[in-house]
Amino acid sequence: MENALTVYIDFKSPYAYLAIEPTRALARDLGITIDWCPFVLDIPSYLGSARLGKSGEVAEASRSEDQWSGVKYAYYDCRRYANLRGMTIRGTVKIWDTDLAAVGMLWAKMQGDEILQRYLDGIYVPFWKRELDVESVDVVEQVLAVAGAQVDRFKTFAGGEGAQRNRAIQEAAFDQGIFGVPTYVIGEDKYFGREHLPRIRWQLEGARGPAPDIACELLPGSAVEKAAVKNLEVGIGLHDPETVLAIPQVQRMAAELGLTVSWFALPNRKPGSHHEVADQSRGARHRRYRRENRERDRDRYLQSEFTGGDCAQAVASLINQYSITIQEDGSTDGIAAAAYLGGPVFRLGEEVFVGRQHLPLIRARLE
Repeated sequence: MENALTVYIDFKSPYAYLAIEPTRALARDLGITIDWCPFVLDIPSYLGSARLGKSGEVAEASRSEDQWSGVKYAYYDCRRYANLRGMTIRGTVKIWDTDLAAVGMLWAKMQGDEILQRYLDGIYVPFWKRELDVESVDVVEQVLAVAGAQVDRFKTFAGGEGAQRNRAIQEAAFDQGIFGVPTYVIGEDKYFGREHLPRIRWQLEGARGPAPDIACELLPGSAVEKAAVKNLEVGIGLHDPETVLAIPQVQRMAAELGLTVSWFALPNRKPGSHHEVADQSRGARHRRYRRENRERDRDRYLQSEFTGGDCAQAVASLINQYSITIQEDGSTDGIAAAAYLGGPVFRLGEEVFVGRQHLPLIRARLE
């Protein structure tokens, strides 16, 4: 099973940072060697840009309100998982150019996996504490040296062959539909996000038995703070295929834990636009890849429960089966506000979660 899995990461992605340890754990458990590859995010092309001033205020920005909300939720989400493991994730003061760090990753790879793993930690840990300038060739060279790499020709490599190789990797990855990190590739299959690790494990082990759902699994030793409430608020889309999987899982958890659930209807999301096919800009291609990824995931995870029929009817059937009362007013704090990010949306006390991948943490908070 060597090199059965390719993983694309970027140092300026907190989600990729959170994925490193659970991905390493998967590799150890299965005895596989992972092909770690850099994918440098072009964040402004799809999420706008911003820069903070010295006192932490926004000095420059070109983002819509929804884009700002998405960025703020991403850091909120990443920090709560980082806190479980004693990791530090501080919001960056600008959008960093991580091409040089990616070239350093290629240099480390050529000298063996042990050096590569030390290099990954040597970049990620201080970078997310705001203690590392990943745009400095001297800094990257020093991280490589501490990781045990030979660095005599690194600067020459970084300014020539390494930069060329990195550009080629970026172009090839984007052309094959990779748009974000972490992205996992098994043969022709692509998975975006560490929440797919349960299915990736299942696939690498031979796809025996039912496929597991998405889940941000908790690593052993995670310091989970217990919730002070026993009521879970859940916002669902009444026409959303995601709801078909969410309802049974929430109902099982509620029955097992003696949990009270309040259900809210989320406003219908506008379907993704398909008129951009002729637009070959990076931003348009990114949005197209993201939409295709959502459709691919729905086909993967819903194939046994929902096969493309009337989604609203399938949701209504589950609501009737479980005798669920839906409150049409979805204005409860945190539910409607996060609905544009997708669904379902959960609120436990003051904590908001977007997506059913958070159910393991929600359960751990309630157990």
